Amino acid sequence: MKTTTQDTRWKSQDRNAGSSPRGGPSAQEERKGPDLSDRLLSFTSNLLGLAGSLPEDRAAGHLAEELLRSGTAAYFRHGEAEGSPSAKEFAEKFRACLAELRVSRRALQLLAKAGLPCDGQAVRTALEEVDILIRIFFSSIRTLENKAAA
Repeated sequence: MKTTTQDTRWKSQDRNAGSSPRGGPSAQEERKGPDLSDRLLSFTSNLLGLAGSLPEDRAAGHLAEELLRSGTAAYFRHGEAEGSPSAKEFAEKFRACLAELRVSRRALQLLAKAGLPCDGQAVRTALEEVDILIRIFFSSIRTLENKAAA
């Protein structure tokens, strides 16, 4: 007889997605906007486009490389967190994502201030989105710490 084991890895999404005890829409279905993974994917893809549009001089190239590195690192670390076997490791991966997002925000702020030729609206949009992502990750880490302390 074959037995199955439940996958207990930590996930960033709601474990009860798609079901509600009252038969109505779940909390996740009622929420507006993308989930965290989709949001990170969209942000990272926008950074790739922005970095690719920068001039090929030394200053813009340096900022482009930093945007590419930190933006993709946050996305990839989030993927690692989704497969974490423990809450502790999950929180550590989220802290790494938060650190990379803060680097991305700094690079975007510098890009906005430096006056390099680029799409100013794309930079402003990326700054708004990275601020939202930072708040989401910060709150998630705080929640995990509070649950661990309880």
